[in-house]
Amino acid sequence: MGFDGSHANAPQIGFALGSHLNQYGIVASLFLKIVLVGMVAVAGYFFWPHRSSLNAFEPAQIGELEVEVWRLAQMNKNRRDLFLTLYRIAEGQYRLPPIAAISNAWYTSDAILTFERGADRADQERALVPLQRALVILNDQTNAGYDVEVVTRLEMFAWMLSEDKSKHGQLVSAIAEQKALSYRLSAADCGPAAEEFAKARRLAREGRWSEAVNVNAAGWKRLKNLLAAQAKAKQDSK
Repeated sequence: MGFDGSHANAPQIGFALGSHLNQYGIVASLFLKIVLVGMVAVAGYFFWPHRSSLNAFEPAQIGELEVEVWRLAQMNKNRRDLFLTLYRIAEGQYRLPPIAAISNAWYTSDAILTFERGADRADQERALVPLQRALVILNDQTNAGYDVEVVTRLEMFAWMLSEDKSKHGQLVSAIAEQKALSYRLSAADCGPAAEEFAKARRLAREGRWSEAVNVNAAGWKRLKNLLAAQAKAKQDSK
């Protein structure tokens, strides 16, 4: 009877196959663990409780991000870049939960682009609906308690005034009123910050972006100081 050695190789083949299967099992197990960790991380990011607040902003960061929003809007950049910048404000500066931040950024970007592309005042006022939806989300998430309709109209009015250099005083007043209602401050106290915000908008309209960032951040810093003084006064009164 002949002998070709095939039976002698069978144990080696079986060992090699078993070794490969074992390695596959280890890789599959590791991959499953990575997927599970990733799912937990994503779930935590989207559903972990957030302490949303209009007061949570960092002046330098929000000052720069807001000017970037103006730049993207004026240059008619695509909605994606505008949306992402607005998301960074909603989620990073006001600490909105991701899903709420996405909705807020979507409606705000819709409002801004509708306004910027409007052929006339009536066309621009179509931005009121998405803008109000965005501010409803912000109000609800932060428990700010402002009058959404009034704040929306003041914001829209400020957008319109920003286009006319001769109406700087009215722009300052509109911004002061809007900030006062949003943060439960007096319009008079918000005046100096509003002056900075109005100047920043004018600089942005002129394409002086770096100067606009510095002035806008200064306005947010003034507002932050007002809020800190307000919180201290409340604490001292207890």
